[in-house]
Amino acid sequence: MEQFVSFSKQVKNELNNIAPSCPHCDHAQAYGMLLFGKGLMNKKITLQTEVKPVVDKYVSLIIELTGTIVTITCINANIRKGNRLYIATIEDELDSEMIRRKFGHEENELETRLLHQNIKNDCCMSAFLRGVFMVCGTVIDPQKEYHLEFVVPSLKLTEDLQRLIQSCGIDIKWTTRKGSYVLYLKESEHIEDVITFMGAVHSSLEIMNIKIVKDVRNKVNRVTNCETANIEKTVIASSNQIHDIMLIEKEKGFSWLPDDLKEIAELRLENPDMSLRELGQQLSSHLSRSGVNHRLKRLSKLAEDLKLKQKYL
Repeated sequence: MEQFVSFSKQVKNELNNIAPSCPHCDHAQAYGMLLFGKGLMNKKITLQTEVKPVVDKYVSLIIELTGTIVTITCINANIRKGNRLYIATIEDELDSEMIRRKFGHEENELETRLLHQNIKNDCCMSAFLRGVFMVCGTVIDPQKEYHLEFVVPSLKLTEDLQRLIQSCGIDIKWTTRKGSYVLYLKESEHIEDVITFMGAVHSSLEIMNIKIVKDVRNKVNRVTNCETANIEKTVIASSNQIHDIMLIEKEKGFSWLPDDLKEIAELRLENPDMSLRELGQQLSSHLSRSGVNHRLKRLSKLAEDLKLKQKYL
């Protein structure tokens, strides 16, 4: 028994348990599985999948709608990972031809296209898309990244499916990969919309929750990084100020300074970790942060002048 279920399989398991909303929904879902399962135009209609609930749903729909016998073969697709490949085959060629005709297709079609006559209502469109996703769709674990895709067997079907999804207000794009056509989404909101439209509400909510956690974590990291950067800037500034004050003390002594600069110089030396605001509160006459900064800049200017004199002596 699998100890780990991928997020994609989790979505398919949820889709597998959705009841039809109208009498035509099962027809639409079966059509989606047949049309995008890559085997509709073969003499013997076949479907291959590594997800057991998908093949179970496929077989139950075919039997319910057509009464056709479906043979299921199970082989080890990847022994090391323990993956199994389920192959559902309609062995009788006459049965395959009957099923194609039931959905409006001919065996020797030059180009297989999506026939909208098999999608009666809005709920049927949702059921159709469920069937399509179950046989050729994948969604990556949202903990890692946001990515949903459909691997489609032909260019014309890719264009048909793109138009269908775009009619729902979702801008899905396509590309090619290793000879296949891939429709894909990378925006979390659009992925949530597609999964919700198909009926996997629980999985969609999980994506939303993960996104919220990610956003909070990112905000915390940004605040922490900002605070760290501010601390580093404060330490560097304090170090430079102390260096200037010590130079003044060595070369001229604090008695050389006016009273306001003498007070801030002594206070900074005694409190190297204090912020400018905290220094201002410790002065005999409280100063704002900008007032303290102004006095320290005057000290830095005096120190700079002393450095220049030393240079030319």
